Amino acid sequence: MTYFALVLCGAVTLVVYSLKHKTHLVRTDYYEQEVKYQEQIERIKRTHPFLSEINAELTKKDLVLKLPEAHTSASDFSGSIWLYRPSNSNLDQKFQLNPNGSGIYQKEMNDLQDGLWKLKILWTSKGEEYYYENSIVTGNL
Repeated sequence: MTYFALVLCGAVTLVVYSLKHKTHLVRTDYYEQEVKYQEQIERIKRTHPFLSEINAELTKKDLVLKLPEAHTSASDFSGSIWLYRPSNSNLDQKFQLNPNGSGIYQKEMNDLQDGLWKLKILWTSKGEEYYYENSIVTGNL
């Protein structure tokens, strides 16, 4: 009899807690966030056919990036590069993307720390946005 009383008290306690506890599974700006996420998916899809034309190399001294020449030669080309360090956000760096006429961007990196870096590139060409992301490890790990 005591066992059933304990089970019943536990069940009642769980039901009362469940009814009083507010769980918000959806953000108040859910629709806006969903639209932004869908836009990112579309950027990645547009970039996919050009992946063979994209190359990124990162060393302690240089960042060398090659983008599709058809994109970089467009009159409305603009973009940005973000070097993201997952282990230390203080090391993150962001640059404007200004490639030369053949689609190559080179930037001198002063004593970049060894380790994992995430390279994120967002650019606009001919009215369309493109996005590329890659993980790069520098140094001897």
